[in-house]
Amino acid sequence: MEAMNSSNFEIFSKKILNEITSDEALTLTLSAEETLFARISKAKVRQMTNLNQAFIDYKFIKGNKTLTYTLPFLGVEDDILKAVKKLSIAREWIKSIPEDPYLVRPEFYGVTKDENLSEPLNSNDMLSLVLDSASKVDLAGVFSTGDIVRATINSVGQFHWFKTRNFYLDYSLYNEKQKAVKSLYAGSHWEASALQANLTESEYKLSLMNRASKKIERGSYRTYLAPSAVAELLGTLSWGGVSMGEHQRGNGSLRDLWEKKKSLSTKFTLNEDFNLGMSPRFNESGEVAPIVLPLVENGELKNFLTSTRTANEYKVNSNFASDWESMRSPVVSNGNLSKENIYKEIGTGLYLSDLHYLNWSDRESARITGMTRYACFWVENGEIVCPIEDLRFDESYYSLFGDKLVDLTNFSEIIPQTGSYERRDVGGSQTPGILVNDFKFTL
Repeated sequence: MEAMNSSNFEIFSKKILNEITSDEALTLTLSAEETLFARISKAKVRQMTNLNQAFIDYKFIKGNKTLTYTLPFLGVEDDILKAVKKLSIAREWIKSIPEDPYLVRPEFYGVTKDENLSEPLNSNDMLSLVLDSASKVDLAGVFSTGDIVRATINSVGQFHWFKTRNFYLDYSLYNEKQKAVKSLYAGSHWEASALQANLTESEYKLSLMNRASKKIERGSYRTYLAPSAVAELLGTLSWGGVSMGEHQRGNGSLRDLWEKKKSLSTKFTLNEDFNLGMSPRFNESGEVAPIVLPLVENGELKNFLTSTRTANEYKVNSNFASDWESMRSPVVSNGNLSKENIYKEIGTGLYLSDLHYLNWSDRESARITGMTRYACFWVENGEIVCPIEDLRFDESYYSLFGDKLVDLTNFSEIIPQTGSYERRDVGGSQTPGILVNDFKFTL
């Protein structure tokens, strides 16, 4: 597809930018993909789609006013005619828009090209291996692979290009009682042995799901949360928890940490780390964030994510966060807990593979609530006894990553974004598992 080529996007954009007058500015942001989606049920392909699509978001500025709109991009001559016509319409529409007091004007943020491309992935071979490996189990899920592009260019000369190639198998295994184990195999380098190891572990957990479930009374338990569960915790923390704008507006959840009234464990370190290669460093405006930005270092808050718009409004320094001021590439540092010692260190308590339905229960005190999900087990004397019935928890980040944190695992997992609403998401996280004392369950 022409839109996946950097030179085609650059040539097209410059033709549009030539239409801009001296009192105008324009930023073009490209989202493009070539994606295979395959929906699988009972280890058979039920639906397959090859998706090639591209869109350009236009941010048009005239004076102190901003207008944004989106057009499809095919990389053909007709795109130029449509874009020029839309620009003329935008000039009329923008007259009725109020001025923006915190306007972020395009600037020159350099020229970069970042392509994280592994060896070509043969989607048919990959899918065949998935189906062969899962032929004896009831597997349902989505397999996706392909290339994703994000790029931005503006009227003052900045141009950034990001292209990545990856895959994921987001799946569940079901037993005869329709109890499920959920797992994810993802990355940029396909390894048949790694897929098989992932499935083997899921099959083992599924065999444990055949045992009678135990109803756990509400209370506090020593609990292990697997990397996927920790990734869910980070996802909720991203909803304003590390946002400078939310903090300034009084809606932040880490004010007590910022004001040093509370603390987190010295074992806990959280960075925004673009070395993962799953998300571009540049944001919607083409501003390039630091490759590593410490958010929490050994329990001490170092930075909030701060967009330039927030910086303009509250007279603080920007670190070129996204407009949403959410984490795009979070990485939690590992600890010392080895995989083979997890059950032993739990002793008697809970092993949680997944969480869902997370939300704030008290934002100001950094309290969240949510439910256990899939393959969660009761452990006694260092051994799994049985699955548990679903539980609701209510806990504070100050506890989970603070005084109740016993240790983090010495390994971590990369959890990619698997959203595909309108377009495939980019980004992901790298998280270890955590062991905590007295995890509070309310229902």
